[in-house]
Amino acid sequence: MEVLIPLFAIFCIFIALPWLLLHFLSRNRAAAVKAAGDPEMNATLSGLAERLERRLDALENLLDHEVPGWRNRRAS
Repeated sequence: MEVLIPLFAIFCIFIALPWLLLHFLSRNRAAAVKAAGDPEMNATLSGLAERLERRLDALENLLDHEVPGWRNRRAS
């Protein structure tokens, strides 16, 4: 039993502590990389949303022309 305490201390100092430090450092780096990519993703998503809005407006204009009163109909 007396031998286990020093072995456990050595294990904690040389194995567990470095593993924990490296683990959290890598998580912080991954979060920083993800945060750095956000402006590009936001710009892409904004462009896609604008495209979708233009397409929806075009579709509504076509429906207004082809099927007057379509907005007043209820889905059955």
